[in-house]
Amino acid sequence: MKQLFFLASLVSLACLSCKSKKDVTKTSEATKTETTASADAPANYRLVISFISKGGGPDHKKQEALLAYVNGHPKKPAYKTVLWGREGENDFCFTLSELTKSEVTTFINEVKKIADGSDMMKIIENMPSEHQGR
Repeated sequence: MKQLFFLASLVSLACLSCKSKKDVTKTSEATKTETTASADAPANYRLVISFISKGGGPDHKKQEALLAYVNGHPKKPAYKTVLWGREGENDFCFTLSELTKSEVTTFINEVKKIADGSDMMKIIENMPSEHQGR
């Protein structure tokens, strides 16, 4: 009798544990489809500027210089800020749709001048943002 009770409880426990694993798999698949299909983010940004950290936080002086340039620009290009790190790392994502081709070239060259000499400021062109944010 004890063996039968033990066997029945073992089989029911095995069935319950298998069922919960299937439910977890279904929810993780649904989550993957939601995160990959982001409707508000464009496929590629014209310019992505990442401020990285090597243990002491990002380069705040370069970040302030970039924001001063962007806010002082006559056409005020729109950007999206993506916060992704524990030490204040972030991305500034620009589509630059409000600028002409020559203005885009000038804008990117000025940003590269601001980034000159900093190994904690990464510039990417015509790519999606590498980070999804917190």
